[in-house]
Amino acid sequence: MPTPEAIIRISIVLAVALLGLGMLLSLFGRRKAATASLALFLVACTVFFSTRAWMKDFFPFTDKVESFVTLTVLIVLCGMYYRNRIANREFTALLLLAFASAATTFVFEDRIRYPTHYLLTLWYPLHVPLSFAAYAFWLTAGINALFSFRAWRARDPSLPERPLTADLNRNGFLCFTVAMLFGGIWGYLAWGAYFMWDPKLVWSAILWLYYGNLLHIDSLPAFRRWKIPLYIIGIAMILITFIGTGFFTRSIHKF
Repeated sequence: MPTPEAIIRISIVLAVALLGLGMLLSLFGRRKAATASLALFLVACTVFFSTRAWMKDFFPFTDKVESFVTLTVLIVLCGMYYRNRIANREFTALLLLAFASAATTFVFEDRIRYPTHYLLTLWYPLHVPLSFAAYAFWLTAGINALFSFRAWRARDPSLPERPLTADLNRNGFLCFTVAMLFGGIWGYLAWGAYFMWDPKLVWSAILWLYYGNLLHIDSLPAFRRWKIPLYIIGIAMILITFIGTGFFTRSIHKF
């Protein structure tokens, strides 16, 4: 019988392979086959998360590997949920982004890291998935805007963005707002403060304000016509918040 460590290794390799297959099938327009491959990908990820949760007796969101797999799963789920509202090329681009996130897990040393005492609160596992869900919604909005950029340049730039982009932003903003509230409670229990001048927290606040302003940009005539580029810039801001602050600063948020 395979050990839990072997199950984890097999499940993540299988998950990445199935995600890559789903991306290729989508690229060639094989929608049903791509959906089947992505469903199997989710099954493999469920095995991955379940095994790690059983081994550490805690929610599996406490290290780099688990963080990137969580983001990958939420991007895929977001893409599948909006599958009928986005073009196939947008869906494929979203899967490419998810595949890059999943493949990144092979860069890290994968070993079970048991939660420290300040993670042992319900607020932490509520905070993390909601934050990543917001990233998934906003990344989908960015991809949606990216494929609208050529039309934006060719036509009257004052035209509003596609309705889906605004819908995705609203969903992401709602998730991130709740995540920040939960994160504040967790921070108070862990470090005695709802907010600190930590790079991750500062960039999270910037990101929240950025997308919050995009929700109201229609009331700002001077900026309204720049909505499409601003959603595209948002992709870089998410990557800075998620990756940059965790790897290139002294943030307390080291996954």
